Amino acid sequence: MKTFQRPGPVNTNETISILQNASADLKYLIVASVSGDSAIKAAERIKNRKVVCVTTPQGMFWEVNAMNADLFNEIPELRARREEWVKKKLSHVPLGVTEANKQKLSALGVELVRGTIPLFGPSFSMRLHLRKTTDLDVVAKTLELISTGTLVCMECVMMATDAGVIPEDELVYVTAGTEMGLDTAWIVKSCASANMYHPTRGFRFVELLAKPGLALTPGININYLR
Repeated sequence: MKTFQRPGPVNTNETISILQNASADLKYLIVASVSGDSAIKAAERIKNRKVVCVTTPQGMFWEVNAMNADLFNEIPELRARREEWVKKKLSHVPLGVTEANKQKLSALGVELVRGTIPLFGPSFSMRLHLRKTTDLDVVAKTLELISTGTLVCMECVMMATDAGVIPEDELVYVTAGTEMGLDTAWIVKSCASANMYHPTRGFRFVELLAKPGLALTPGININYLR
């Protein structure tokens, strides 16, 4: 297992190398990718697995004026991206795979999944708009103690399973990061979100391949996301 010195996009290429050289004979690699960039990088280098790109749901965007603290202040690559948007006088930046990247993913044979994030969608709206936390928030914030990417890995595999892109009860590779890029990689057992806690068919973390040594996590209300 690789422990990175810090979280963030700086670890993307090494994370892909770890997955490229991983020895388990698994069919699928699930990649969390907001813009599609990380999934393209993975698919260009990893040819012996079916790569699936899981991205954010419709209607999400970064609120640039609220990105002067938290992860976008602490992680250099994220801070640089925020400063780039400020220079361009952008106030809202949509989350989602660009049309150009959709074409690249299609050419690489990568299936794109976009749907509701199991531990984020309605519970995030309750936190943000009703100022009320739920049990799902406790589960999510506990997984983030390992790394932000660990939570995202679980959610992306369930999203891909719910969409019918990968089967249930399948060992798969999955990788995610801290807001952008990749810094976490796991082997997990897939399941539909409705079966997350099923005693035999439920989700399971199997083997941790890479993570940041010290995870940085967003505030529970994540004020820079809407």
